[in-house]
Amino acid sequence: MCDVFMQNETLAQAYGFTVGDSWNSVFNKVSIENLLLYIVAVGIYTIEALLNEHQKEVDEQIDAMSVHRPKWYRDKVLAFMKDMVLIEDTDQYDTNGMSDGDIEQARVVKYAAATENSDASLLTIKVAGYSNGQQSPLDEDTETQLRSYLQEIKDAGVRIALVNQEADLFSCTIDVYYNALLTAPTVENAVRKAISGYVENLSFNGVYTNMELVDAVQEVSGVKIAELKHSSVMVAGESTETVIDARHIPAAGYMKANILTINMKVYNE
Repeated sequence: MCDVFMQNETLAQAYGFTVGDSWNSVFNKVSIENLLLYIVAVGIYTIEALLNEHQKEVDEQIDAMSVHRPKWYRDKVLAFMKDMVLIEDTDQYDTNGMSDGDIEQARVVKYAAATENSDASLLTIKVAGYSNGQQSPLDEDTETQLRSYLQEIKDAGVRIALVNQEADLFSCTIDVYYNALLTAPTVENAVRKAISGYVENLSFNGVYTNMELVDAVQEVSGVKIAELKHSSVMVAGESTETVIDARHIPAAGYMKANILTINMKVYNE
């Protein structure tokens, strides 16, 4: 606004400045003009902030009304509260008298993902809790309550498959060519941490790829070449491992590193 003001020929003639002069060279900080423009700028900013907040509230209301989308089911599962009943004929809890800490403690589902299988007309919801510093399945009583909760809130005719199970166990064999200036055990330990970190910190129900695993290992100091020979997962309840062909979405929604075979080889120029 200051720049536009200073470019106006009529205002320049009225105030006696030259078009293109700087604002600060003509008006000081406590001048009426400076204060007026400041008030206008603050007013415009406030209006923009209010409009943005209003847009956010409208988007949230529209999103809440879209009850047939998988995201709605995911959000509802995350809002599930253990050992509490819903307000009659609603999908809401009465949280009057509960602190934010009480509410957070009751919401035991910490991770959730909902995906629709159009061929089977089935909505698959994967869930996990959090204990001892890691993702973990919900206990049996909690799972029973969650199933009842889903029956209460779901749309009529929607078939839901709830997945609450131990993590997929990830295993791999990888050849690592390392800089001989470093010791093999030092580099190997760092590689193990890199693999575990990548596998166990994927977003819930995120996609694992062999390429990204190799990229993570390549970032380790001292690693010259990383060649993945084999990768597989053991899904809870299955008797044989599943070989990963390029990519894998965890059946449980999350994975844990299991058997990591790292063959250390000196890199020769």
